[in-house]
Amino acid sequence: MNKHLLIVVIFFSIFSNAQEHEYLGFLKLPDSTFISYKVNFTEKEGFIKGYSYTDMNGDHETKSSIVGRFNDRKNTLEFREVSTIYTKSDITELDFCYVYFTGKTRKLNGKAAVEGTFKSYYDDLTSCIDGELSLNAADKIEKRTERFERLVAKSNKIADSTKQKIDMNQFMSRFEDNRLKGGEKVNIIWNQDYLKLMIWDPGTVDGDIIKITLNGKDILSSYSTVKKQKEIELQLTKEVNTITVTALNEGQKAPNTAKIKLSDGKGETIDLLSSLVVGEEVTLVFYKEKPQINKNKKL
Repeated sequence: MNKHLLIVVIFFSIFSNAQEHEYLGFLKLPDSTFISYKVNFTEKEGFIKGYSYTDMNGDHETKSSIVGRFNDRKNTLEFREVSTIYTKSDITELDFCYVYFTGKTRKLNGKAAVEGTFKSYYDDLTSCIDGELSLNAADKIEKRTERFERLVAKSNKIADSTKQKIDMNQFMSRFEDNRLKGGEKVNIIWNQDYLKLMIWDPGTVDGDIIKITLNGKDILSSYSTVKKQKEIELQLTKEVNTITVTALNEGQKAPNTAKIKLSDGKGETIDLLSSLVVGEEVTLVFYKEKPQINKNKKL
């Protein structure tokens, strides 16, 4: 058997029956700034592979691929970010820090917290910034949130006006799919020509109509989103390709919302959710290679 083929077979055999895990939490920087952070990964025989999401639904939301190891005897978890998949930051102007995390957890069982320290490095491995990382299993946080909301609702000691201001759904929403507002741009590293774009209405179908263009040419000039996914296969022939999604109306109930899934046909996907008023648009910019960075400007 070909040596490279053997490596691929071994890799996929390791992760074919891997367990999936999702953790939510925050990066704490030296100045006490907190940045939302989420990891989704699979673990099999101590090997970890997955994704991290930094500053979710913020101005600099970034998705990166991660690899690492979990030692169930020492209860240690290590992972590092190895590449950028997409970011809302200006990818042509700013360099990015990649997190290298080392921490402790009792078990990857959805109950134990993950806590530790991280270092981060630029592409050239020069040091960026250090800090702390604290994560909890997503299921555990959701259960605590639901319990807290029930306690608040039943409490006679909390004024109704205060209860109305306690919105735990809003807290949890920061960890949901990338939500795009009018005028926002997502920069995506996409090193192949093929792209499957899937789009549909994720909520109540109320007549939302959108326009989609690729490099200035209409793909869909006036499309009313429905529950069923609309699938479009595209060829990204340029080094930099731009897709825009524009709201042509707001349906029966504002805003105009569309769930967007991008697939390379090989298992890599990106999930986005646009939320627009009439006339607004979001922009997706696809780069075949990561742009050269001005090293005088770093994030």
